[in-house]
Amino acid sequence: TSLKKSEEQNLIKQEQLIQADKMVALGTMVSGIAHEINNPNNFILLNAQFIQKFWSDIGPILNEYFNEHEDFAVAGIPYSKAKDKIEQSVQSIIDGTIRIQKITRSLTDFARKDSGELNQEVDLNYVVENSIIITWNLIKNSTDNFKVNYNRFVPKIKGNIQQLEQVLINLINNSCQSLENKRQAIEVNLKLNKEENKIIIEVKDEGIGVDKENLKYIFDPFYTTKRNSGGTGLGLYISYNIIKSHGGELVLKSKKGFGTTCEIILPIKNFSEIENGSGNLS
Repeated sequence: TSLKKSEEQNLIKQEQLIQADKMVALGTMVSGIAHEINNPNNFILLNAQFIQKFWSDIGPILNEYFNEHEDFAVAGIPYSKAKDKIEQSVQSIIDGTIRIQKITRSLTDFARKDSGELNQEVDLNYVVENSIIITWNLIKNSTDNFKVNYNRFVPKIKGNIQQLEQVLINLINNSCQSLENKRQAIEVNLKLNKEENKIIIEVKDEGIGVDKENLKYIFDPFYTTKRNSGGTGLGLYISYNIIKSHGGELVLKSKKGFGTTCEIILPIKNFSEIENGSGNLS
């Protein structure tokens, strides 16, 4: 039994080293890609902002001309129809480039080498937002009913941003993979439990759920119901240990055919400071 446990622990460490190597390689690749994307993206943003300023100056002149004369064509479109479309189009370009900046920044931050220390000041609203940005493509391809509820009253905690993002990304991925159609919903909620001095990040889905037999082993290493689709059985095991190292709990409630609710429960320290108004609020 002792030898078997030792072999299992060595296998877990080997798998974790493989994952760590993958993250280092991913970090290098993502940093390079982000740099290549950001250069032309910044160029587009600067030019779009210039066009927006140009339009704000020239728009009143064109409007005055339009009011005093007949309608005229702009890029083959009557000015009466084009004037609103031009403004909306330029704003859409600016919004799109800013979104690209957020995505590349989120990916770069997530893939950056993790120090492993739990001494960072963590804004959990930021963790939730970043995790959603990274998984957004999977979310939008999985469900038409996604909802997130942030909470500005949740205080900042001490911990590791990348590790907490890793847990949340894993839970969101699991929820997306559990859905059978795009009508089924996923909801992410950030809650503050003042009575118990706890913060809860809740991920709920209306997916296939987990039966009672499998639920007993869900946090065991190498236990997976998705081995045929590439699951290693380490995602929830690693997530469980990350949350445990933060002094918290990872709780999974599920019923076959009725979806799954997973809760990341983290303790709040210095709660008296928060109630007195001196704590850091998101």
